[in-house]
Amino acid sequence: MDLVLVLKGRRDRRVSGIVDLARSRGVPVRFVDRARLEREGGGTVRGGVVARVAEKAYVPLESLVRPAGEPGRVILLDGVTDPHNAGAVIRSAAAFGIDGVVLAGPGAPPMGGALASAAAGQLERVPVARAGSAGDTLRVFRDAGYWVYGAAMEGTPIPLVQPSDRWVLALGSEGRGLRAKTRAFVDELVAVPMRPGVESLNVSVAAAILAYALTEASGRGHD
Repeated sequence: MDLVLVLKGRRDRRVSGIVDLARSRGVPVRFVDRARLEREGGGTVRGGVVARVAEKAYVPLESLVRPAGEPGRVILLDGVTDPHNAGAVIRSAAAFGIDGVVLAGPGAPPMGGALASAAAGQLERVPVARAGSAGDTLRVFRDAGYWVYGAAMEGTPIPLVQPSDRWVLALGSEGRGLRAKTRAFVDELVAVPMRPGVESLNVSVAAAILAYALTEASGRGHD
């Protein structure tokens, strides 16, 4: 964290505690207007405080590949450009013990600002790799013995999916889903069962549900 921004006029106990803690650790504090606060927070302002975090370095893609014979769990985002969604997925990855997240595609958001805010302090716990091509990335994992699940409405309901102990979960953007070139490297399409009339879920919500289900299923497979 390299800067804390506080909405002008906020002087409640909670904000005062944040300000005192930041200053005690040598982090600069600036009191700004709402327009600046929303700009720095990517449109999201929670409690009148935004922490600006220096961007985390990406890890090499190869570092996410577990040695042969070991369980492996990775989430790949194909063309997801919204930093709030990407950050929320990273937060879920931390919650479920996922080995890492791959941000694939030309418009992947930077690892700072709104993404770091949505990750809610979990960015340092989850290795994140950057990739230009989702297809080429999935080929690397398939060659290493990973089974690739792709999220799609027409996929197999996730409770019916057979567990694998080495998997990649690939999800596309809400608008178009997985790209055709990416689907060519998917072994099995999976879906979250939903009631009729609901078209889709937010990509970060779908990622959390599917990742939890696959993690639990693969864990049972080892029992």
